[in-house]
Amino acid sequence: MSASYKPLVERFDIPRPTLIEWQKRAVGDKENWRVKHLEYLRTQLIVEKETLKEIKQKAAPCVEDMFILSVYLFFYNVSRYISKDELRSGLRAFALEIRNGVEYQHEFAQRIWSLRIGDESNKRIVNYYRIFDLIDRLSVAQYALLLSFALEFVKQTKKRYQIATKTFLEGKTWQELHMYDKAFSLKAIEDFFTKKGLLGL
Repeated sequence: MSASYKPLVERFDIPRPTLIEWQKRAVGDKENWRVKHLEYLRTQLIVEKETLKEIKQKAAPCVEDMFILSVYLFFYNVSRYISKDELRSGLRAFALEIRNGVEYQHEFAQRIWSLRIGDESNKRIVNYYRIFDLIDRLSVAQYALLLSFALEFVKQTKKRYQIATKTFLEGKTWQELHMYDKAFSLKAIEDFFTKKGLLGL
């Protein structure tokens, strides 16, 4: 029985002793809220696994999609669920705002603001079209799971690298930009979302 706790601990960040206590309650009191909640969480794990399969079959997100989504959530300090409409509106505003400054010549910025406007212009925007296509193909439940994973990635990244921003890249040193580049590297993103089951086979 103890082996079944590991997925719950990893997914929901509930201490193992707490889950053991809840399981003990299941023996004598089937109506206890802890017992019902434990059963709900176990069911949720199964549902999420099936939902992941649906996302991969229906939308097949890629590393670049998750990079743009994660960076957007980071820049705007999004830490909770937002609707598809909120994301579309915010992402469009973020993507189309032209940003200048030496900081935006850094490789990290070039990965974000990757679409050049016109052949001769140095002005660039964020390629948000793929994210729109991605979320349009997802049901609300599928979108919510994808977003929850992106929020988790950003939260872990902020904690691991001790990074935050309120001014996008303005005023950031080259050292700070290098840290952002490392924190949001395609490898870091690929590793995290592959472990979650969202990317890869």
